Amino acid sequence: MQSSAANSSFPEDPKKAQLPKESPASAAYSEIKSIILDVPIGDVYACCCRVEESPRFIKSLRDVQKIDDTHFLLTYLIDNEPRRTVLQIILRVPERRLAWQAISLHFPRGVILFEPLSDQRTEITIQLFSNIEPAKLGTITRDYLISFKRFVERGATP
Repeated sequence: MQSSAANSSFPEDPKKAQLPKESPASAAYSEIKSIILDVPIGDVYACCCRVEESPRFIKSLRDVQKIDDTHFLLTYLIDNEPRRTVLQIILRVPERRLAWQAISLHFPRGVILFEPLSDQRTEITIQLFSNIEPAKLGTITRDYLISFKRFVERGATP
């Protein structure tokens, strides 16, 4: 029996995958949370831009393969079932903002805002848009931020 990732209608060339059209179902819920990191803003932003390292702090991600500078093939789990999607970085404003979207409606779209609090402290605010139920989305967002804080504060920057 093949996994759902193998059965999905995934294009041979991930760069040809079409991003979803905006619809109420694709972003039924939104979650905004912030956290303060004891790391300079440049290091925090650089870490967020290294999408390939995301499985180290996002539990549901199993694999990230870089396609090009703005596209990544992600393998992630939903209810212990592997799924794949192409993630596209749609906005980069160095040390200020990073936004992405995916071709799967099951994978949240989002934006991260970076705010320097001092030379060594940075606040990040993440806003996720998803069809994931609100309480679960809130838990996912909180857990992501806590894991990211541990990851980046342990020196995961270049």
